[in-house]
Amino acid sequence: MATQPEFDSVVSLRPYDQAIEPVPIPAGDLPAPGAQPAPGDLAPPAAPAPSSISEVAGVAEGGARSGRRGWVAPVAIGAVGVIAAASLSYFLVNTTGQRDAARTELASTRVALASTKTQLATAQADAASKKITADYVSLYVVNSGRVQTDYEEIVACTAYSVCRTAAQQLLTDLQSFQSARTSASVPGTLSNSDGMLGDSISSGIAGTQEFITGMDTDSTSKITDGLTKVDAAMLAMGKAETALGAAIN
Repeated sequence: MATQPEFDSVVSLRPYDQAIEPVPIPAGDLPAPGAQPAPGDLAPPAAPAPSSISEVAGVAEGGARSGRRGWVAPVAIGAVGVIAAASLSYFLVNTTGQRDAARTELASTRVALASTKTQLATAQADAASKKITADYVSLYVVNSGRVQTDYEEIVACTAYSVCRTAAQQLLTDLQSFQSARTSASVPGTLSNSDGMLGDSISSGIAGTQEFITGMDTDSTSKITDGLTKVDAAMLAMGKAETALGAAIN
């Protein structure tokens, strides 16, 4: 077939724009004056069909872009919300766990502190009690030693002047002993022996005073009766000392 040059060029399928001439409408098709148009007459004109494939593709691509922009924003906002909620939940869980652990440790520490305070109070009370006991025993040892020395001198004396001096010294030491005992703090465990000691000292003071009066008045009966009371008082003091030793042990 012979090739014709006039047909070798590319011919566009798109029609050329041409001026649209008005089309006369017959008189019979015009609506009568005052008449209502039919529903079909009010319908909007149909959109012109695309005249080429490129226009169809452009419309489709524009619609796809519009649709993609429509769902991308909500999805992005939702993703940010999920991340924020997850981060906040982790922070709250972690903080709550640390708070519970701190509370548990604090409760345990309070129990330990309460136990320690009780132990300290007990130790202090025990130390105070031991100190009171030690002070009382020291008071007894010092004063009873003096009284015992004075009594031994009375028993051994053979002259008036020596016996009178020893008796006066015994009276002074007995009175000093009674005063120190009364002023001292007495532990509860030693209250019984302390009572026995007080009675024996009082008896010794009374017997010594009678003995001195008999010597000063040259009364043999008072001297004898006074010495008898002193002997009994010293014996009672020995029993009080025995009770004191048993209470301390």
